Order: sequence, then C-alpha cells, then structure tokens
Amino acid sequence: MLDTAVPRKTLQGQRELVDRRQKLHARSRSLLIAVHGEHTVAELKRQFAALGDVPGILEELGALGLITADARAPAAGAAAAAADPELPPLQLARAFINETAVATLGLRAFLFTLKLERCYTKAELTELLPEYRRVLAKAKGEEFAASMAARVEQILRRA
Repeated sequence: MLDTAVPRKTLQGQRELVDRRQKLHARSRSLLIAVHGEHTVAELKRQFAALGDVPGILEELGALGLITADARAPAAGAAAAAADPELPPLQLARAFINETAVATLGLRAFLFTLKLERCYTKAELTELLPEYRRVLAKAKGEEFAASMAARVEQILRRA
C-alpha cells in the first residue's frame, strides 16, 4: 500500500469487528479498529509503529478483504467511513483500548483489562484514559501512548 493511500474498513471489516470470524491477532484487530478512512498509511505507520510491521498488517487486512485503500484525500475517506455501519462508539472505544493494551502489554495487561471491563459509560472510559496512557507509555513510550489515547478520544467524541 502506498504511504499516501487512505485505508478504510470494508463492510466485511465492519462485520469482523462484531463477529470475530477471522480470529485476528490483537495487533491486527487494533489496527482494524483504528482504520476509519481518516489517516494515510504513512500516518498509521507512525502512530502504530510500536505494534510492529504496520505495512504488513495493513496488507494482511487488505488481503482478507477487511480494508481497502483509496487514493483520495483523508477528508473524503472520513465522510465515507461515517456512513459505514460499525460498532457503537462506546463499544468500539472499549474494544480499541482492550486490543491495544493486550497487543502492547501482553499478559501484563490483565489487571488493566479487569478495570476496563467495569467501564460502561463514556465518563467511565474517559476517567480510565490517564491510566491507559500511563501503562502504554511505560511499555512503548510517550509518543505511542499519546497517539493511542488521542485515537480513543476521537472515537469517544462520536459517542
């Protein structure tokens, strides 16, 4: 995929978020959740560098038919993504937090994910964000943590 391409979820990708039929690795699922047709491949590579081979993960998601990449501007991609059905924003934010924590921390994420399981409202998720950012920063650095927290805040704004 070209760095200037703007990936977005396909209908099959939207369904995968709910059905989990592909049994994706946590890193792949995290990236699938994050793809909204708003950021270029280059931006995703920078933001998700701590997950590993981001271009490889994007290619895998594309090969599975879960995402497609458009050469159009990100703003047009965002409008198209907004029209796509997907998980409700709160559920999507919880899934994103869970998947990125597990992908980043592995078994060390257990206690954090127990706290996450008790979050049911936007306010509760927002209250958990500082700890989410702290545990990610400890494992992968402040830039990665800030990027992931910003992504969660972006999802929560739609809630």
